[in-house]
Amino acid sequence: MVSPTSNPLHTLGSVQWADLFENHRELPASELPLDLRKLPGGGGVCALLDRQGQLILSFSAQDLRRALARRLLPSEEAATRPRTNLRAVAGQVWWTPTYSQFESALAYLGIARVLYPKNYQKELAFGPAWFARCDPEAEHPRWFADRFAFNSGTVDVGPFNDRRSCGRFIDALEDLFDLCRYHDVLKLAPIGQACAYKEMGRCPAPCDGSISMPNYRSMISASINLAVESSATQLALIEEIMRASSKSLEFERAAHIRRILGRMRSILDPKSKMQQTPHHFRYLVIQRGKGVKRVKPFFIDQGLVFVGESQSLRDVDEAVNSWTDKMNQQATTPADLSGLHRSEHIWLVSHFLRKANRCPGLFIHASSRPSPQELADRIRLRFRYND
Repeated sequence: MVSPTSNPLHTLGSVQWADLFENHRELPASELPLDLRKLPGGGGVCALLDRQGQLILSFSAQDLRRALARRLLPSEEAATRPRTNLRAVAGQVWWTPTYSQFESALAYLGIARVLYPKNYQKELAFGPAWFARCDPEAEHPRWFADRFAFNSGTVDVGPFNDRRSCGRFIDALEDLFDLCRYHDVLKLAPIGQACAYKEMGRCPAPCDGSISMPNYRSMISASINLAVESSATQLALIEEIMRASSKSLEFERAAHIRRILGRMRSILDPKSKMQQTPHHFRYLVIQRGKGVKRVKPFFIDQGLVFVGESQSLRDVDEAVNSWTDKMNQQATTPADLSGLHRSEHIWLVSHFLRKANRCPGLFIHASSRPSPQELADRIRLRFRYND
């Protein structure tokens, strides 16, 4: 995560650097030698400033000293590929230490929001997750894919890994409940012109008034009731609808639902770490703390992030009771935390969940409800060290 500004120098404005970073160090004049031992070591989030206190660039790294040396000291590559001589203009280094990839990504996200308010999402090392969204009270309700959740009055399902899988889920809902596929035509109801789906018996055509909008809303409500269930429950309910159609001798419809069921199985994984709605997105995340003998907890609750105190592995049994208690308590949303920021936190956590077995640390969903002893054993196994 490296962010050279589009403008070579960028003024932070009224925000003080000390509000964003824990430490800072003045750099010697460019004609003097640079002692690498005095540069920050370990992982962290860093900002490089000029001598007037204006931002040159910011980044996160697992080895700040090496990353700074690469940018400030001449190299063989610089001789063949000219680049800005940062050593000539850099005057200050500000940084906050972090001890895991997850903590670095979280810290950088918060700092980037302040440094690059107009385009900070482009500076992140992870992309968006996606949500299937529906406002059942809209004048002409429909499902659509959105990067953001927690919108007033809407139902959000997800997160999905990408827009394509979110779109496939919406397509399956439309096919299963015979919902309108052409929203522009639906908005003309009841004087719209019905499409080919009506002729195929795959849409009751609220657009041309064949059914009323209140009746169509009941179909939307049925799709919502299914969509907010867990993956395993969704699949079971679709199987039940398929069997009911067969018993009613509606074999063509049963075959149609069987095809939808196959598509939904390819979209929904009952064992997935993703959750059915952002309101179910509640995790205890355990990462490395300072040194190899400490761990640090992060509590993720519907896009809210709470950072706990690091704990020695030797004494982790004493901490896990409070961790499991906190994991099972629903948080209160701060009034100043927007749905956009909460969604971005879900993007970040989803980015690590997608790594599966390569995901650093532990990500434990609240629904698993491990006992304190089980949690302590898992932490020791995952972060074991030699005395």
